[in-house]
Amino acid sequence: MKLNEKTGLYENYGLWHVPFWQTQKFQLAVEIFACLVVLCSAFFLIRKYMQYRKRKKLVLWDQALLELSYLKRDQKVDVAHGKEFYLTVSVLLKKYFQDRFGYDLVSKTDDEAVQYLQEHYTDLHGVEEIKKLLQGSEIIKFANAQAAQEQIEHDYLCATAIITRTIPVRK
Repeated sequence: MKLNEKTGLYENYGLWHVPFWQTQKFQLAVEIFACLVVLCSAFFLIRKYMQYRKRKKLVLWDQALLELSYLKRDQKVDVAHGKEFYLTVSVLLKKYFQDRFGYDLVSKTDDEAVQYLQEHYTDLHGVEEIKKLLQGSEIIKFANAQAAQEQIEHDYLCATAIITRTIPVRK
C-alpha cells in the first residue's frame, strides 16, 4: 500500500464502500416514489371531490333516498342500531320536507312537525305514515327501548315510500 504524503494515511480508496442510501440511484428512486405518492393522493382527493359534487347535484328526493340507502348499506337497519336509525330517519324526513316544500320542520319537535304537516300538507295518508313513524321512533330514541327488527324494516320501507310518493311526476 502507498502512503499518502499529505495525510500520512495509507490509501485504501479501492476498498471504500458507499452506503446504498447515498447513491444517486437510491435518491432517484426515492424522488420517483414521492412523486407517485403525491400523484396518487391527488387522484384520490380529486375523485372524492367529484363524488361530493355529484352528490350535491342530486335532486332533493334522490339525496334523501341515497341517504336511506346508506343506512341499509351500513347495516344500520337492525335492532342493534335502532336508536341511530330512528334519529337519522326522523332528521332526514324533517330536512327533506323542509327543503322540498318549505315547511320549517327541522327546528320543531316530532309532535310539532306532525301537527304542522297535518295543517299544511294535503296528503293525509302520508301525514299518518309520518306520524306513526315519528311517534313510534320517540320511544326508541329517547327511552332507549329495543325495537323489533320487523318494525325497523317496515319503517325503513315506509320512509322510502314517503319520499318516493312526493317525487313530482314529469309531464
